[in-house]
Amino acid sequence: MNTKFVCQNNFLMSFNQLYTQNCQRQKSLKLLFPTLMLIAVLLLISSNTYAGLCLVGTVKEVGTWINPNTNTRGITKAVFNEECRDDSRTKCEGGICSTTSGVKLVYTAELWGACHPDDCYWGKIDGVYTSGNWLRFRYEFTFAEKMVWAQIWSGGDNWLRLIVDTDFDSPLRNDYRFDKWMQRN
Repeated sequence: MNTKFVCQNNFLMSFNQLYTQNCQRQKSLKLLFPTLMLIAVLLLISSNTYAGLCLVGTVKEVGTWINPNTNTRGITKAVFNEECRDDSRTKCEGGICSTTSGVKLVYTAELWGACHPDDCYWGKIDGVYTSGNWLRFRYEFTFAEKMVWAQIWSGGDNWLRLIVDTDFDSPLRNDYRFDKWMQRN
């Protein structure tokens, strides 16, 4: 027995065709729920992400640099990095708060000075990339302030000029400058 049914698009279909079409709809509906759940999860995750653009990898100075003079009494190693950090800001007025999401690019430095038996770690600090294409950082110690400047050599990516200006707090100590070429490790 081959019964005919009328479908919405006004043409006749056999019972077998209608059954097949109904099975395909059920399969599509079974896929619809996981798809909607995935979209919901992605929307939830994206609501916790930060709006904005943070491009890393554009500064050639990023990397690990070693002083080729193994007998140096100054800086033995320098590591420069880039990080994308949360820069969201919340503003409250009259009991209503709003948050503006954002990200910012931060440059970091880690330096090691010559010490015995192991090199002295100065710590990790944040800095800036100047309009003159220098990485600039400021270390504050209890006895001195040290301004660190780093710039890639224009002749190649394997050499970096590292300048550290030391300004002692005590007027009895002479300030000095470390100005050396560091080699990419």
